[in-house]
Amino acid sequence: MTPGSVFFDTDFHFHDGETGEKLFVVLGSDTGIVVVAKTTSQQHGRGVGYGCQPEDRFPNFYLPLNSCYLKRQTWVCLDEFYELKHSAMLQKRFNGTIKPVCDLDGAITRELQQCAADSMDISQQQEAMVRACMT
Repeated sequence: MTPGSVFFDTDFHFHDGETGEKLFVVLGSDTGIVVVAKTTSQQHGRGVGYGCQPEDRFPNFYLPLNSCYLKRQTWVCLDEFYELKHSAMLQKRFNGTIKPVCDLDGAITRELQQCAADSMDISQQQEAMVRACMT
């Protein structure tokens, strides 16, 4: 899985135990684990200035309308990160549960990765995986 790749998962497993449809962005990977961040199109007090917004109530990275073929303005949520098994993601791609949406531009991906790596909510292990994969 390439950093900056955006996927749609019809069976995304959230930290609270719920499952549902969700777009997510790949931030980095290492030894069979992929670090991803979910997205939202709901503003809920988030800023609309392009890029890294670490001072918002919920840290995020704002992608304007039509970024990477996204049909809505989108915030990459950087207040919680997910570690997904690469093998499980591949299986979900084969059975159609996860579908590729688009790939962010390399410069945007690097800005997003830097913003994620600087987040107070990322673990040291996750940060190391993201930094190792910076484009």
